[in-house]
Amino acid sequence: MDPQLKQRVVGAAVLVAIGVVFIPIFLDETARENEISTGLGVESAPPQDFNSRVVPLDDKMMEQVERAMDATPQELTKPQDWSGGPPRVPEPASEVTTPRTGVTAWVIQVGSFSSEENAKALVDKLRNGGYTAFIEQLRDGTKQVFRVRVGPELTKVTADKIRDELAKDIDLDGIVMRYP
Repeated sequence: MDPQLKQRVVGAAVLVAIGVVFIPIFLDETARENEISTGLGVESAPPQDFNSRVVPLDDKMMEQVERAMDATPQELTKPQDWSGGPPRVPEPASEVTTPRTGVTAWVIQVGSFSSEENAKALVDKLRNGGYTAFIEQLRDGTKQVFRVRVGPELTKVTADKIRDELAKDIDLDGIVMRYP
């Protein structure tokens, strides 16, 4: 084989090998998400009783959710009519059901506290401001951590808008992350 041709073939093989190794690194977005989630300093397995199965809503609850999604923030702060009692949350099916797949939700994490009282105070402040906030409790070894999150939202764009509103209205910098 001609030495010049041999050098070109070897050079092309080296370039292909480098491309196979490095191109996926630049195109992979999960690495950036892992950096965000591990940058919080809390890494632990979910609680033993954690269940990530999505329970489908009945038609009445779905209508309420759709109305709430179309409502303006002012309409959401109006008192609800609970004359028929609070809305019924569907019970999990006693038989094994196939969980939904492909549904991605987004939350804005606005704080992580070692004190449950501090987390509850922030949740109350957020709820008084018209935001849907909740506490996610987890244990890291012997430490108990309380994460305060706003949402969940179905689209990342909506979550980004809420994060910007939180920064402007309540002076809280949040992190948008996938949920659950």
